Amino acid sequence: MPFPDLTATPGGAASNTYATAGEADAVASYRVGGSAWTALTANQKAQALVTATRQIDALEQTIGFKGERATDTQALEWPRTGTEYASTVLPAPLVSATIELAISYTPAFAAGATVDVLNPAGNGNLKRKKTDVLEKEYFAPSAEAFESDASAALAGFPPIVQRLLAALVRIPAVAGWGSSLVYRAS
Repeated sequence: MPFPDLTATPGGAASNTYATAGEADAVASYRVGGSAWTALTANQKAQALVTATRQIDALEQTIGFKGERATDTQALEWPRTGTEYASTVLPAPLVSATIELAISYTPAFAAGATVDVLNPAGNGNLKRKKTDVLEKEYFAPSAEAFESDASAALAGFPPIVQRLLAALVRIPAVAGWGSSLVYRAS
């Protein structure tokens, strides 16, 4: 069964992704290991891009994005007003983060697995993990847990995605970014 068409229209009522397969293909074409992404089927690429978009949009419920949704009718969290980005376009870091996150799912597809929409990158929510006859158990996600430590909300994303999304969230997403030690002379 074919996957629905990807729609990346900024502010669109039927939008389901922040990036198109063509944009992701262009990025993958110049990356080490990018041929694994380009070898995916159209359905696999669509699934990865929609899943990445949903994972990113879920951040609104945990740590929140800067600004407010541009319209009440848009399907996705971006574009937004009250940010440094125009409310009619998708910010470049958002599009890049979506692509990077989608491409990070490629090994799962290559192994014949499907992407786990609830936990695509092993989101740091692991309570217990077993091997062989062992099992994995995850804590239930909660906004309270993420509010106390904003970096935890992005912990399951690859580092490049964390860096790209850091400028879009309300709370600095990664502890230590943009900080430095200051020494006073006595």
